[in-house]
Amino acid sequence: MNELSYLIIGAGGTGGAIAAYLAKADKDVTIIARGAHLEAMQKNGLSLNRVDGTAWNIPVKACTAEECDTKADIIFVCVKGYSLESTYDIIRKASKESTIVIPILNIYGTGEKMTPELPDVQVLNGCIYIASEIEGPGKIYMSGNILRIVYGRLDGDVSDPVLLKVTEDLKEAGIEPVYSANVRRDTFQKYAYVSPMAAAGAYGDYNCGDYKRPGPGHDLFYACIREIDALANAMGIPFPVDIVETDRKITEGLADDCTSSMQKDLKKGGPNESDGLISEVVRMGKKYGVPTPSYAMIAKKVCGYDAE
Repeated sequence: MNELSYLIIGAGGTGGAIAAYLAKADKDVTIIARGAHLEAMQKNGLSLNRVDGTAWNIPVKACTAEECDTKADIIFVCVKGYSLESTYDIIRKASKESTIVIPILNIYGTGEKMTPELPDVQVLNGCIYIASEIEGPGKIYMSGNILRIVYGRLDGDVSDPVLLKVTEDLKEAGIEPVYSANVRRDTFQKYAYVSPMAAAGAYGDYNCGDYKRPGPGHDLFYACIREIDALANAMGIPFPVDIVETDRKITEGLADDCTSSMQKDLKKGGPNESDGLISEVVRMGKKYGVPTPSYAMIAKKVCGYDAE
């Protein structure tokens, strides 16, 4: 199979990290960015620094959505949930008949939301495990060592040669790929980490250090995880692991001062993903008959959402 071309929409901590890894492995990757971040990448390349001290700077192809003239084989959508609709025009512009779109947002079920808006494009479901952020124009900082991308079709087929090639490319780039036969469950398992982290953090301004040690932050974080676990069982997609223990191990691998991107957005006072990461759990709980008292408490304080 010919080499694949990748387009990454969103140059933040997630998209920037993926671009840096793929570019370092000599993959054909273009990243959509803007402002000072774009100018720095075009002039000086993209720098990635990891918590373990590993760092590199790599030239990357970067442009605005308006300037983009590529037709990509694979498009990774790496924006926040509130910016999703803004990606549709560039996806249509950069797609060909065989293009595959992989959204890796924090919000559960993004692929199903995108599909009606992009009827001529193949949209998968996906998610990513990463702790990273922009630390300056053209600079990405990873505060954890985990980098895993999960993707797949709802029908469970895992034989697509293009996606098998994606798996190979990601491995070569140092990214852990999971070409999932049960992507609905596996993306919800990721949600079972990012949602409790965001919810508890938004409620009490807690960080990963608080989740690692006994105290109110720790208790609220794990109460939220258990509510998501109950939801997964009620939805018929039970997790294949002890989700509490799995999330504990993820937290142990993160820096104590690590917080969710939603928590950072709330502090800035701008758009945020609290509806999709907090209130949506309360709505799902009502739909599936699962009590979510911790999420209801958080939703009322953070989102002004009253489940009653």
